[in-house]
Amino acid sequence: MDKIQRLSSRLRLLFLAGIALVPALQALGWAFYEPAAVRPSLDICSMLVLGWGAPPVMDGPVTPLMRTLGFAAAMLPGAAAMYGFLCLARLFRRFGRGEMFSAATVGLLRRLGWAVLAAQGLLVVQGTLTSLILTMDNLPGRHILTVGFDSATLSGAVTGVIVILASWVMDEARKLREEQELVI
Repeated sequence: MDKIQRLSSRLRLLFLAGIALVPALQALGWAFYEPAAVRPSLDICSMLVLGWGAPPVMDGPVTPLMRTLGFAAAMLPGAAAMYGFLCLARLFRRFGRGEMFSAATVGLLRRLGWAVLAAQGLLVVQGTLTSLILTMDNLPGRHILTVGFDSATLSGAVTGVIVILASWVMDEARKLREEQELVI
């Protein structure tokens, strides 16, 4: 149990640091963001705008407004990630106290699952907003709207659902244990 308490304490600190790192890294990324100078080749994917993961073609430089709006869009899934880190920090604080199957622990696990699931949906929204933000200064008719849902987003969504279901199973097991403790 002593090992669990030490490891839980360290992981709690790591997750608390993650809360601060999410906006800091997003701000840093947007402060220095520059799109690739090479324009995409004229193939069937670029004609149908199927360039998965490729930044949209911009007519001008990245402006401070674009950087600010891009940061704001990135903080949509970033806020869900920060909440997930907060749930993890609280969860590991409870683990450090020896609370493994309490109602509060199960609740934190459930909220973590919802945070993971929400982050995946917000990643899709963020990608769409980012394509609009980066092409907002383009000439009329050259604005690009992309909606992306890839295997990483699907994997994250499945992970969120699994965490929610695991919390449900843990809650049922906790209830059974509490009922058995009442039986003489």
